[in-house]
Amino acid sequence: MMGRCHALSKHLPHRAICLAAVMLACCSAAARCDDDFMPIAEAKSLPFGETDRGRPVRIKGVVTLIWRTEENPSRTHLVVQDETEGIWINAGDTFAGDFGGESDQNLDSIAVGCEVEIDGVTSRGGFAPTITPRRIRSVGKKPLPEPLLIEDADFFLGAIDGRRVVVSGVVQGVQKASEGGWLLVMERASRRFVAKVPQDMWEGSPDDLPGALVDATVRLTGVLLSAFNTRGQYLYSRVHAVARDDLVILSPPPSTPFESPYVPLDAIAQFSFKPLGGHRLRTEGTVIYGVSGRFLQVQEGSIGVHVGTQSREAFRPGDRVEIAGFIDRSHNYARLSEAVVRVISHGPAPDPRRLSPAEIIEISRRALRTGQMAKPGDFDGCLIRFSARLLDVEKTTEGSLLSLECEGTNVVARITNDEFIRLPKLAPGCELDVTGVLEVELNRPSAARVEHYDIWDLYTIDRLSLRLRSADDVQVLKAAAWGTARRLAVALAGLAAVLLGSLAWIGLLRRQVAAQSARLAGEMQKRRDAAVEFQASLRERNRLAANLHDTLLQSLAGAGFQLDTCRRAVVRQDLADTSEHLDVARRMLKHAVGELRGSVWALRTMPMAGQSFSDSLTALAAHLGSGHAAKITASSDGEPFEIPNFVAGNLLLVAQEAIRNAVHHGQPKTIHVQIDYDAAAREVTMKVADDGGGFTVGAEVGPAQGHFGVQGMRERIASLGGTLTIDSRPGQGTRVTAVVVTPAYDTQLEESAEEGGKPDTHAYKPGA
Repeated sequence: MMGRCHALSKHLPHRAICLAAVMLACCSAAARCDDDFMPIAEAKSLPFGETDRGRPVRIKGVVTLIWRTEENPSRTHLVVQDETEGIWINAGDTFAGDFGGESDQNLDSIAVGCEVEIDGVTSRGGFAPTITPRRIRSVGKKPLPEPLLIEDADFFLGAIDGRRVVVSGVVQGVQKASEGGWLLVMERASRRFVAKVPQDMWEGSPDDLPGALVDATVRLTGVLLSAFNTRGQYLYSRVHAVARDDLVILSPPPSTPFESPYVPLDAIAQFSFKPLGGHRLRTEGTVIYGVSGRFLQVQEGSIGVHVGTQSREAFRPGDRVEIAGFIDRSHNYARLSEAVVRVISHGPAPDPRRLSPAEIIEISRRALRTGQMAKPGDFDGCLIRFSARLLDVEKTTEGSLLSLECEGTNVVARITNDEFIRLPKLAPGCELDVTGVLEVELNRPSAARVEHYDIWDLYTIDRLSLRLRSADDVQVLKAAAWGTARRLAVALAGLAAVLLGSLAWIGLLRRQVAAQSARLAGEMQKRRDAAVEFQASLRERNRLAANLHDTLLQSLAGAGFQLDTCRRAVVRQDLADTSEHLDVARRMLKHAVGELRGSVWALRTMPMAGQSFSDSLTALAAHLGSGHAAKITASSDGEPFEIPNFVAGNLLLVAQEAIRNAVHHGQPKTIHVQIDYDAAAREVTMKVADDGGGFTVGAEVGPAQGHFGVQGMRERIASLGGTLTIDSRPGQGTRVTAVVVTPAYDTQLEESAEEGGKPDTHAYKPGA
């Protein structure tokens, strides 16, 4: 009803229009009172902001279209129409999944002609508003709404999207639809649209369908839907028929396509008292180029026409062909589409006309200035030939592009990649003679410019391009001269860039050598300091060990002996209580003696005199394991090499600290020390792993709480230029890993430290 009112509003007086609007509002209000159903026209006219928010609505109407795809048959969409409008319903998997809706019956049982009640929410949709249902209920059968006879303005603007309409037009193409059924390409009022008809519309062989429908005038009844882009902008209309009798042939096509009216090639789409109205025309021309199954380029004199055809026949240049096709006005110059082509004779191909691009542009400009057709022609679609200088070559997936310059005019020549590889090697600056099919691209000025120009200036030439048929269409007249000013400038610029790059690289290399020398000297001094400190500590440890053994150890042993004598005297006097206390004192003294002996052993064994690093580590593990419940083991892997004493000694001290920390804080069952040698890199990796209680790394106590063990380990390894990492988690044990590299000069550093001298750091260079 709204569509009819809109169509008639241009012919009714103002009072009649107002009366019609009041009647429509009353009808809508009455319909709204019917069980509180909202008219579909009202739902579609809601403001976009309200539609986007998903406003709840309740509608009632007749199903006019059901949409299912072969890829996802469960995804079902409906078009429902009431007395006011039609609307798209997003049913199927959206209905079942996103909203948890319900239905009185399976959607598969809903057919065209079912009257349904729908509770749902609105959506903006891709073009027109839609409804996503929460509940669908079928209430019976009802006749389909009467189709609306609409005007072209409404049909080609999508104003009545979702309504049943009846349209007529000429069928210009037929093809199989991917989701089932047939797609018809139709023309109405010189504009094309697509129609979809059901599979059972045609009872005969599918191969006979194009011959029965193409070029026929038909009347089609169906639901009008709009094709749109991602911005929700209208592109073209589609009509979906649902029944066999929705398509009626008003006038059949000619018995053969070549019975169509004949129009000379140079008169296509020109003035006529009796336009063809979308039907086929028949013409003739000589083939100058073609791609099988896609198109032909035909020429007659100075007129060329592009012919779209699905024919798989291999047409050759020089073939004289008869063409039956439809006029396509969607390009700058009229073309023929959906054409049927047959060869009627064969002769030589037309000779290319030698014309420069500047001459072609001047012919068109002269025609525009005088308001007359171009004479002898505009040469679009014709074979032309001219000489040009190559500016550049660009290769793409669709073909190769040659940028040409001829007498100050630039032209782009296109050639397939298969033919491009047959061309001789082309360099910018070479002189070429090219032959190809001319393509003239027109440019229409903006509305602002039209106000200041005559009507004949509406179209101007925007660009000329050339389609090269094969590599034979390109002849090299003169190779590119290497001594041109441009190339000399490029060469000099390249040499200058190389020279500047070389100077910059030399300067960078010098800085890197100086930095490397300074770094190596600093590292050697740091390692020498570590060696000197270790030797000094070692001498002090030996002195302390001797002193403790000769003084404190002997004193404690004598005290133990005296306590033994005292205990025996007390025993003879039968003083039982005194005996018990003295026995405790004796055990404590023995324990102190044992601990002191252990300390003396540690101090005396660090120099590793006469032992390898692995043997010293095994001895350390055995000593620390005595008297503890934890089992302490050591092993090594790789080919051992000589390790300087100050490096090995620091590693032993780190291992000792790690083992003691594990025993005292983790209560492990096992502790294992692993040494890995890499002789080629002179790298030593030491790992101390236990299965104790573990801790959170970073939360352990440190110097602030009076604990210096971990900090001491890190400082020792850092003094050797190595790395120390601690991995631990509560309940998952702890692993301490130390990695140290021992350069070849460590031996000389150690000897120098033992002698109290300074090493000659200048004797060592990077890479030595």
